Amino acid sequence: MIRTVDGDLLPPILYYHRVAPGVHPGVGVEPSEFSRQMSLLKRLGYEGISLRDVKGENGDRKTVVITFDDGYLDNFQHAGPILQENGFRATIFCVSKKTGGLSDWTTDPVWSGLPLMDKGHLRELHRLGFEIGSHSRTHPDLSRLPVSEAREEIEGSRRDLEDLLGTSVETFCYPYGAFSEAAIELVRGAGYRYARSVLRMKWGARYKRHLLPCRSVSGKMPFIRFAGYSLLYRAGF
Repeated sequence: MIRTVDGDLLPPILYYHRVAPGVHPGVGVEPSEFSRQMSLLKRLGYEGISLRDVKGENGDRKTVVITFDDGYLDNFQHAGPILQENGFRATIFCVSKKTGGLSDWTTDPVWSGLPLMDKGHLRELHRLGFEIGSHSRTHPDLSRLPVSEAREEIEGSRRDLEDLLGTSVETFCYPYGAFSEAAIELVRGAGYRYARSVLRMKWGARYKRHLLPCRSVSGKMPFIRFAGYSLLYRAGF
């Protein structure tokens, strides 16, 4: 469970990037493994929800937040259907000015040149009950940008997605997991209700609403470890 500095108890947050056949284990999981993970959560009595749907008043040991970064096309092709089969929903953090294009913010061959969802995919996921969250406009390192540029990335992405979806965008995720105190304040000031980092959740720690921790899941995580984390979360850890 995630304890906030405000005294709230929030459900744990899982963090994925890709779900695709043959995906590099460092950046994603195979659809069969993702299906196995989601089926386990369902058997354990969990409800998979979006970050937007977190109540924020007290923790519910039967819920887990499922999130994806960047908005890869395979989230629509593979992850979405598996989540729907289990009655789950999730938050997909999208780079608003890159929709329909390729991941061009890195030269790392396992991350670059990957197809991203287009506007039609985002609208369809929104229609199905998934949350589309903000991951900035162009995926920069916000900790290195001047305040004026960081503000445009943070506020502009929200405007882009709200114009596209016709609904309020309430959550944000820091590109590369990089942040500064100035960036956190810009996110809070932009009106986002929650923001997710890539900090690992630590027992006994308390976190800001705009710097929530998570558990990263990739193909490098053995199923037995995923199951162990799931049982610990269920017990309230």
